[in-house]
Formats: sequence, C-alpha cells, structure tokens
Amino acid sequence: MRRHATIAVLLLVAAACSRAPDPGAPPAGKPPDVPVVAVAAGDLIEGERIATRVGCNGCHGPGGRGEIFMERPGLGRVVAPNLTQRRALYDDAGLEALLRHGRTHDGHLPFAMPIKMFQHLSDQEVRDITAWLRALPAAENPELPTTALDATVVAQLAEGTFPYLDDMKPDPGNRPPAARPAGGAALGRHLAFTTCSECHGWDLKGWEGDPAPSLLVVAKAYSPEAFRRLMREGTTLAGGDSKPTGLMSAVARYRFKSMTDEEIDALHAFLVSQ
Repeated sequence: MRRHATIAVLLLVAAACSRAPDPGAPPAGKPPDVPVVAVAAGDLIEGERIATRVGCNGCHGPGGRGEIFMERPGLGRVVAPNLTQRRALYDDAGLEALLRHGRTHDGHLPFAMPIKMFQHLSDQEVRDITAWLRALPAAENPELPTTALDATVVAQLAEGTFPYLDDMKPDPGNRPPAARPAGGAALGRHLAFTTCSECHGWDLKGWEGDPAPSLLVVAKAYSPEAFRRLMREGTTLAGGDSKPTGLMSAVARYRFKSMTDEEIDALHAFLVSQ
C-alpha cells in the first residue's frame, strides 16, 4: 500500500511539472493556508466549579494551600501538596498529562490522586481547571508536612502490588471528549464517571467490603427532588446524614452543592436508567 501511494505521488508530481503554473496558485515554496481551529480558553470561574465537584480543592484544602489528606497506621501520612507552589513545576501540557495520565513532573506516582476518574474529564474541563489553578493567589503553608508512607506501602509500590495502584492510572486507550456532553443521558454518564466513581467504584457498583453502595441501586430509591436534596444538602431519604460514616453527606455539602439543577437531574436520570 505504501509503495502504491509513493508511485501515485510521483505521477502527480510529473504531471504537475508538464503543465504551466496556475496563476492563482501560491508562490513556490509557500505552504497553502491551513484553517486554524479555535480552541476555547480556560474559564477560571467554571474551573473553580469543576475543581470543587471533582474534589481538587477538597483534598488540597481551601485555596489549594495543601493539607494532610489521610494518616493512619499501616499506611502512613499522605499529604495533598500546596497547589499554589506545585503549579510552577508544570506547563499546561504537563498539567493535562498529570490529570489524564498520572504523569508527574519528576515521574513519581501521584499517590491517592484518582487518575482513573480524572481521565474522563473533557479537554475543555482540563483547560478550565488549569485556568482556575493558575489564578489561585499564592499561599504560604510552612507547617505543611510531607508525605511519609509506611515502609510496607513503599515496598508494594516498588513491586507493583499496592492494592489501589490501578486507581492512580488511566485505562489503556482512554479517549476523553473535547467538551462535556450538552445534556441528557450523555451528560449524566459523564458526570457519574467524573464525579462519583472515585468513591462508588469505577463501574458505579460500589466496592466489595466498603460502605459506599452501588449507585445503580441507591439512585432508584430517590425521586428527582429527593436526589437534589441529597446532592445539595446531604439529606438522605431517612431525613438525616448518610450512614454509616456520613461521608456522602459531608462531600455533598462541600463538593456537590456546586452542581446545577440540570447536572443533578441528568446524573439522576442516567443512574436510574441503568
């Protein structure tokens, strides 16, 4: 096939050489004009809303100044770093590579970052988050400690046997959209996999042995109005906080209240349709 294509190109060149030049053709050596496809710049206001929904400024603290993400025996201390300092290590392409592929500036693993969720963010959403991140006021946090993982965890990471290693990696061949879907079930699906999958499982069916339930079951118990109350106020059907940990209610009040009615309704419609 390649040989045939080469011959065809040579024949076209020979034919062109036998004709008089087209007076309307561009001067020799000047490439033809190629249409430039405009790419929308990042919107920092929308970026803050997306960063809130997906948890960037939840894990990294108010203003992205960093905080201890978790600390427990057998794991060690995991610190979400100061974004207003770390951003200088990345150009915009580097931030996209971090969110989409888990590639950090120096090759270390972005421990505890849900790359398997972030990989589904659209190109525009990544640009919006980047605009928000670039616009954050610089913040000092001198008392912020560094991550210090348990020796067993360090060994598991080196061996590739850490149980949650896949959570920090993208799916092979994943192709995110240029922009998020405009509405309907497609928007609901996009929101589910960029908002809920971190806690409720990459298939939204929950984790074995974990209190986070299957959303494909739970959502069917909620009317659209009750689902909005859950997502905005953290109020369950029983009238109180989520059981047994209260995590869903806390996350809803901090993160999901940033979602619009259209987004919440699309998410609910998608979940109950599965």
